[in-house]
Amino acid sequence: MELNLLIFCILACVISTSSSPILCHDIERSALLSFKQSFSIDFSASIDPSSYPKTLSWKPTGDGSDCCEWDGVECEEHTGHVLSLDLSSSCLYGSLPSNSTLFELVHLQALNLSDNNFRYSPIPSKLGRLVNLRYLNLSQSRLYGQVPIEVSTLSNLISLDLSLNREPSSGFQLLTLQHPSLATLVKNLTALEVLRLSQVNISSPFPEIIANLTSVRSLRLVNCGLHGLLPTRVFLLPELRVLSLGENTNLSGYFPEFQSTSKLSLLSIVNTGFYGQIPTSIGNLQSLEMLVLSTCNFEGLIPASLGQLSQLIQLDLSFNSFSGEIPLSLYNLTQLSYLDLADNNFQGHLSNSIGKLSHLTLLFLSGNSWISEIPRTLSNLTQLSYLEIGSCNLVGEVPNLNNLTKLIYLNLEYNRLTGSITSFISGLPNLGILYLTENNFTGPLDFDIFVRHQNLQVLSLSNIDIVFPTNTHNNSYYPQLVLLELSTCDLNRLPDFIHNQTRLSILALGSNKIKGSLPIPSPSLMSYEVGGNGFRGEIPEAFCNATSLEVLDLQFNRLSGEIPPCLFNLTSHLEFLGLQYNDLHGMIPEAFTSSCKLMWLDLKSNRIEGALPRSLANCSFLKVLALENNNIVDTFPIWLSGLPGLQQISLNSNKLYGPLPPKFGVGFPSLCTIDLSDNQFTGNMSDELFDDLYAMQKLSLQQSEIEVAFDLSGGEWAELYSTFQISGDNDSQHSSTYILVSVDLSNNKLVGKVPDSIRNLTGLQHLDFSYNNLTGGIPFSFSDLAQLESLDLSHNRLSGEIPQGLTQLSFLSQLDVSYNQLTGPIPQGGQLSTFNNGSFIGNAGLCGCPLSKKCGNPEVRAASPNESSSKEEDDSTDVIGWVIRSMGYISGLVVGVVIGRMISDENHDWFVETFGRRQHKKNKKKKQRGIR
Repeated sequence: MELNLLIFCILACVISTSSSPILCHDIERSALLSFKQSFSIDFSASIDPSSYPKTLSWKPTGDGSDCCEWDGVECEEHTGHVLSLDLSSSCLYGSLPSNSTLFELVHLQALNLSDNNFRYSPIPSKLGRLVNLRYLNLSQSRLYGQVPIEVSTLSNLISLDLSLNREPSSGFQLLTLQHPSLATLVKNLTALEVLRLSQVNISSPFPEIIANLTSVRSLRLVNCGLHGLLPTRVFLLPELRVLSLGENTNLSGYFPEFQSTSKLSLLSIVNTGFYGQIPTSIGNLQSLEMLVLSTCNFEGLIPASLGQLSQLIQLDLSFNSFSGEIPLSLYNLTQLSYLDLADNNFQGHLSNSIGKLSHLTLLFLSGNSWISEIPRTLSNLTQLSYLEIGSCNLVGEVPNLNNLTKLIYLNLEYNRLTGSITSFISGLPNLGILYLTENNFTGPLDFDIFVRHQNLQVLSLSNIDIVFPTNTHNNSYYPQLVLLELSTCDLNRLPDFIHNQTRLSILALGSNKIKGSLPIPSPSLMSYEVGGNGFRGEIPEAFCNATSLEVLDLQFNRLSGEIPPCLFNLTSHLEFLGLQYNDLHGMIPEAFTSSCKLMWLDLKSNRIEGALPRSLANCSFLKVLALENNNIVDTFPIWLSGLPGLQQISLNSNKLYGPLPPKFGVGFPSLCTIDLSDNQFTGNMSDELFDDLYAMQKLSLQQSEIEVAFDLSGGEWAELYSTFQISGDNDSQHSSTYILVSVDLSNNKLVGKVPDSIRNLTGLQHLDFSYNNLTGGIPFSFSDLAQLESLDLSHNRLSGEIPQGLTQLSFLSQLDVSYNQLTGPIPQGGQLSTFNNGSFIGNAGLCGCPLSKKCGNPEVRAASPNESSSKEEDDSTDVIGWVIRSMGYISGLVVGVVIGRMISDENHDWFVETFGRRQHKKNKKKKQRGIR
């Protein structure tokens, strides 16, 4: 009886104990409350729109004091110890202290502090105390510095996410993983299934050891500075479902033969060096939902087996060198919602089978060589929001698109389309972005059609015949635009409706016939392009009130008077200033402050006078300085040597004087164009003059162009590559434009020998020392200048023989050594055999073909006076050609310049998604294909 009573008491106690809730431990509650007090609540600290401050539910006493019931906290059911802490997107703001009470929660198995703002704190090394951690997420929280080695000791980790810790405005990577290295980290964390380190600065070869992580399911290592060759075994990891390695531009590799057992559902290697062809075995990836191969070096045909990937939702093959026709099997991918085949070498017809892809919401086909009409079955794609088929040689009329009622973005620019614009846009009620530039549409377009499109924000109608209403009744009814392009539309007056546009950020009216005074830009305007018109008079001082202006292009007008000094005060935000080819005069004021953001200053062909302002040295972002053909009186601006990004100095046709510096390369590591011709420089060229011009030395023999790179938006979405084109395809609308790698010191008063240091400039394309008083011989080292296309040494006093090595310059297309004192036979062979006698006349001692004087014949053919022309006459056609080519530059520049700025505008999310994505890809486009 007593025994039974004892058993009953024990059971009752057990039942009572098991039914009572286990409260959290006081020490852990105290640790959590102290951790909470370390931070303030700032709703801007988290990016996720669903974020909220979870710690507000944490109470020290009374109801709600059990930490196991707190928001974001999970406890072990039987012990009450805190096992999981999820404070992601909790609006926490403050430093993460190294002695945080967080590290007293030694039983933690999961810790998520992502999407907060820890104010550039380092990851505390005491994190290594949490030896039971299996899940650790510190992503997107403004953590800074080296990842501590203690993280690599958390051997129980299954999931590690340190990604997206970067400076929001610049994209600067805040975390580094170098000591320990990625290889060391992976070596210790053998249980890893998920590894996310995107935007962490790793800067190492891809570790071979990662291919041994047989349990890994997800690898996201985007933009980590990884380089070298990716082991093909990584693609074949048996449990791998997600592989994302994009934006590692120096990481290369090729695809293996894929196995039918693969579990891959996402494969992204965008903007890397991967190459080769897509293997037929791609069809084995039956679980694949996203395939992103954009901006790589792939080539060849698209295998028909790609059409077997029935689960595919996103397919992006853009910006590669794929060729041939699109296999019909591709149109069997009926689950596709995103298809991007832009900027390849695809040919043939666009098949009507495209209408089978009825789930498509985004379709990009631009930049290919379709010889085709637009398929009429596009009208079946009723879910389509974005349609881009620009630059594709499309012909015929645009089919009826009235079924595409969800269409927001339509780009048909640079084709040969005909018919009426009105017929295909009238039924698109949600249209927000419309690009129709450069087609053959019929009839004048009645601009009143756009009164119906109140959602329209971007409108590009350049080179289209447009009729604007003569009355102003409808001006207030037009949609409020952000971007308006009406260049080359034969306009002879400013359209009245523009005065009612209060949201306009980009206005492009270049290459029209608009006359009169310059219209005053609104304070909100960021890009103002009216070059190539007939505007007269002075630049109004009211321009100085345009405090948002980043691009100002007034080139090729008839403007006169002085440049308002206050205009240069705008350089704290103005990045492009183009006033060339006007009749402006006066001095450039000392108005450039340390906040100068100017990247491109072009005042050529005016009547600017006086000395160069020394404050120009404050413009640390300056890349192009073009002041040629003015009346500037000064010495060489060696004081600009503190501008490491300066790539072009063009000061020719001024009144510069004095000796050249001992070295051009001192402080000019990026310089690739030097034009000091037609000035009054005197003295010898030092032997070291061309040393240390690194930008001219690093070019490979296959790639001899230098880009002038701009990030005019201040954000990652709108890097803009814009350069002059001096040589190349002058007629192509989409040809690449580059600054010529050039040295021109012609028409000065230089004496002495040609410096042998010129041999270091292996990327040089153009060299002109003509019309000086140089003596000595032509250096044999000229044969090292393998990229040289133009060489002019005429009208000097050079002597000796022409080096035989010049015959090795296979790109040489222009040569002039006339009117020197050269002797001996003209070397035969190579490009030298293609030049006529005009390249060699005026050298009494020269003989041999193409001159009439045979070697050994004492008779010398005297040059007639007509054969000697001034340099100005020789260059006249080149100048005219350059002017014509440069006219097209700005119209491309202004389109992209402010896209990144709009990222912060919460009212334009759809605008940002479209333009950010496309602009980013255009910037990565291969140079040989060109950049719009």
